[in-house]
Amino acid sequence: MGQKLARDTFIVIFSALILRLLSVVITTITSLNTYSHGDVSAFASAAAYIADGIRQGVYTLPPNYSSTDHTWGTFLAPFWLIPGPSRIYARIGIAVLGAIAVYNVYIIVRHYHSKYAGAIAILPMLFYPSFLFLHAVVLREAMVLFGLTTAARLLLVPGPRMTNAQQYFLASFFLGIATVLREDNLPIYLFTLAVAAVFKLQPWHQYERLLQVFIGIGAAVSPVFVVRYGRDVLDQLLFYRRVRARGRTAYLGSVFPDTIPKAIVFSWIGAAYFLFTPFPWMISQLMDFVIAFEGLANVIYTIAMITGARVLAQKTLPGTMALVVGIIVGAVLYGLGTVNVGTAVRHRQMLLWAIFLLGGIGLAEHISIRLPERDT
Repeated sequence: MGQKLARDTFIVIFSALILRLLSVVITTITSLNTYSHGDVSAFASAAAYIADGIRQGVYTLPPNYSSTDHTWGTFLAPFWLIPGPSRIYARIGIAVLGAIAVYNVYIIVRHYHSKYAGAIAILPMLFYPSFLFLHAVVLREAMVLFGLTTAARLLLVPGPRMTNAQQYFLASFFLGIATVLREDNLPIYLFTLAVAAVFKLQPWHQYERLLQVFIGIGAAVSPVFVVRYGRDVLDQLLFYRRVRARGRTAYLGSVFPDTIPKAIVFSWIGAAYFLFTPFPWMISQLMDFVIAFEGLANVIYTIAMITGARVLAQKTLPGTMALVVGIIVGAVLYGLGTVNVGTAVRHRQMLLWAIFLLGGIGLAEHISIRLPERDT
């Protein structure tokens, strides 16, 4: 079994890396990758500026750049310290991180179900053009995905010789990397971890009374928190909508759910647009047509996720609840703040890996084809 696992995981990470390196080549010699423009120039400039300062023995931040540029530029700066084509080095490094993210998802699914389910789960991550192109440019998405999936793998499938302290420390470290690069996601991470911690309290009958007390307190104070903090969160999300409501692929740009009841009613619509766009009526170019197939596949995996969550819950209830809650909360919040297909395609990678993980298990349960052997 050990040799088979090593062989299969090598095939997975090698395939993921080769496809991403091919995307790096395409991105470098052609203009097909639309993600190679825009924000990447600011990130590369910030990295070059910071690297120049390091060569002189000081760490200086570039002026007139955002905090995001400073943070991500610091991560990228080591590539600009290497003689030669620094941006290509950075692209290769990011491609490696994207390939490791694919490997992480495969390991989790194979551990809890089968190699067959693992293969289904990673198919979109291997072949989606959006994944390949985003993992071939100096954007943050691959690094965030790497941090999230690595933390999940450490928590769900820790190494055989790893102590609990090592497991939690390393998971916190990689989750911290994802948080530093996308600090607005921190409430989502904390909430999902809190849900996992609650469901980890076993056996249930020993904590039934305590849980009843917590549920009662939560029901009593939650309206206060919604009124006090929900307004601030909603205002921030509406600000994002106003800023992003531009460009050829903008959608629902005139919709601003400016009260909490309106936001609740609109939440499922915003989440659907965030996860599944572009819809057929939004297609106007060839690339839209390609991404539309991704959206259709996302629908299939989301439906299959219901079965996958039920199966995975029998083996790890805390992990399953964390994944499900993270997907729902993340999709709702990002759905409220996103109003552009290009932005949605970039940001939904942070949720899609979990949908593919659960959906891969669900599809494996429904589709009868099996690989030569099934792990138990």
